[in-house]
Amino acid sequence: MANNFYNKIAQNVSADHNVPTWLYSVPTSKKTIVIELDVANRSSSSQTISVVIDDFTGRGANVVSTVAAIGTNTIVTATHGFSTGDRIRLTNAGTTTILNGGVAIPTTNAAPASGNDWKGSVLDPVFFVIVVNATSFKLASTHANAIAGTALTVTGNTAAADIWNSWAFTYIVRDAPIPIGGALKVIAGQKLVLEATDSLLIHSSSASSVDAIASILEDVS
Repeated sequence: MANNFYNKIAQNVSADHNVPTWLYSVPTSKKTIVIELDVANRSSSSQTISVVIDDFTGRGANVVSTVAAIGTNTIVTATHGFSTGDRIRLTNAGTTTILNGGVAIPTTNAAPASGNDWKGSVLDPVFFVIVVNATSFKLASTHANAIAGTALTVTGNTAAADIWNSWAFTYIVRDAPIPIGGALKVIAGQKLVLEATDSLLIHSSSASSVDAIASILEDVS
């Protein structure tokens, strides 16, 4: 099987840890080696950077909505098994729409299948669980808000095809500092292996301040 080298570039990295910038996803039939990952601070202030591996195949069990109308910001399921503070995503949407603050929650509907993207690089937003009881939960925007019981305004309707999953993620670096005009080699020659459907995600302390480039060896046999 032929080996293929690529550079994957992300400009203006997101500052939203709930919706980080997608840098790369491994297609379902391949494995990848990340040879190098560099980030550069092009802003006029110091920044921090976090890089995460999302293991789609390691996600938690499917949690399916059971009640159509959403009342008091509460998602109802047969059972969920979540704990308050867990990170979750709506990974598949049914025929109805769940709104966060009046805006539909986007979903990818599937793992990346080809073309190294998540349906045009649209990522599932990450939420934090507030457990109401064994069959109901609310959504928070941060772990701190979840612990404090501060829920997002969630309205709309759910359907039997709505699936929630816990997020299987691992930090490569977390809040690593980058000085003004500086750069950071997050991966430098140690050859990080990514398996099929893994994704590389990145976010910084300020929006549109950091660029990233990953050197990828894809389709490794």
